[in-house]
Amino acid sequence: MRRFQFLWVITFFFISCDDPSLNQQDIDGDGFVEPILELKQLSTIDIAQNVMTNITEDINIQYNQQELVRQISFNGVSNTVYTFQYAENNRLEAAVKTDDSIITTYNFTYINDTVFIEYVDTNGDVVEKQLFTDNQNRINRVVTTITGSTGNTVQTEDLRYRYTANFNVDRIDSIDSNGFSIISYSEFTYEFNNNPFRDMNDVLRLLVFPEFVPYTRYLPKSRNDFAATASGFDLERSFNYTYTLRDDEFPSLRDVTKTEGGTTTTSFEFFNYL
Repeated sequence: MRRFQFLWVITFFFISCDDPSLNQQDIDGDGFVEPILELKQLSTIDIAQNVMTNITEDINIQYNQQELVRQISFNGVSNTVYTFQYAENNRLEAAVKTDDSIITTYNFTYINDTVFIEYVDTNGDVVEKQLFTDNQNRINRVVTTITGSTGNTVQTEDLRYRYTANFNVDRIDSIDSNGFSIISYSEFTYEFNNNPFRDMNDVLRLLVFPEFVPYTRYLPKSRNDFAATASGFDLERSFNYTYTLRDDEFPSLRDVTKTEGGTTTTSFEFFNYL
């Protein structure tokens, strides 16, 4: 599996869509449901390619005394470590990424219902991400801009997240810089499982774990990615996910089948908990 790319702990402002407890028979039905209060903490994720024994990446997650994520380390395809700092109110205040010898510092600013994340990339350009939220405190839009050494600012990404009533993202639209045209989109389906990322800070998990789509109530059953063409939209790649669940309905294993360009590959993700 390719390394997780940086763009996708509990705080009052970002509490994983309030983690609703859902009826298994009505995953995407009408009406909102009550939050789940029981804390669940991931400790490691092991990733294997092609066969279960071929582990190519392991992810280790450590927590501080307040049960907030303090460090996440990726080992295998590359060696990357993220460390996190929090304000007194448990808001994510800063993050540092160490990728081999390259150190990147991410600074967070909270203004009304928007989170600003700023860092300097390896080219020396200033990258800013704006994370907007809806009236359910769910991140529903991410806008990324890059400011070069000349001071010129260019928008490079505008993602719009559409949620169902039961807190699952069923579609993500990528919008052109004109603010209207859809240049690509992803569609998701779900079946019952408990999301192992649910008790992490929303900003952290969107930033570090975007490929898991961890900000939904459940992890997806399928994902289809479409890109705009002259005649409409073409399917670029598809993912199908099969879960092995524990007694508490949290996944211990996820089989991932990816089809792209006529080629199908399989990977396995093993989830372990504290």
